Amino acid sequence: LGAKLLVDACQSVPHMRVDVQQLGADWLVASGHKMCGPTGVGFLWGRAELLRAMPPFLGGGEMIDEVHLDHFTTADIPHKFEAGTPAFAEAAALGAACDYLSGLGMDNIQAREHELTEYLWRRLSEIPGITMYGPTPAQCPDRAALCSFNIEGCHPNDLATLVDQEHGIAMRAGHHCTQPLHRELGITFSARLSAYFYNTVEEIDTAVAAIKDTAELLRFA
Repeated sequence: LGAKLLVDACQSVPHMRVDVQQLGADWLVASGHKMCGPTGVGFLWGRAELLRAMPPFLGGGEMIDEVHLDHFTTADIPHKFEAGTPAFAEAAALGAACDYLSGLGMDNIQAREHELTEYLWRRLSEIPGITMYGPTPAQCPDRAALCSFNIEGCHPNDLATLVDQEHGIAMRAGHHCTQPLHRELGITFSARLSAYFYNTVEEIDTAVAAIKDTAELLRFA
């Protein structure tokens, strides 16, 4: 069809080895704050011939080669997309985060997360009235260590707010940037609990206990 493919890998790059050449994508993007880096920064990988063919979207210092009265020429990639003073502190911190994860080894991180995912799903499944969404770790061994769910009689926003305020455990509630999927599932919102390689099974136990206690409180409120 001649269509180009951009892969949003924000939820993959922090958790597993990603080979852009093997994927065959034209562009791939990821964010820093999901991979132990700072907020407000990410990266774009793209095929050189496509990046060179794309026009710049911002004008400013360092993105030009020559300036004339009636036209200008742009610098080569990646500079033509980096007008003005860049977020160099954030970029340096993102580089350090990449080095840190590479030092740990992405295969090691994925193996650790697989253990946490199995434990997380097993413990959450013990909560009365819970509905868990998505493939199980057995069905999808490469899935990330998170689970979206709803508990009968509990609004996800109330659940997440009380677990945060009363137990100091951060969890998400809402659409998780997937409103069409929620409509397809026939639900309005969902709660989500996530783990990363630095979490422990003891922390999962603490989180599940907090969710269970809060759900019981909301049912009888």
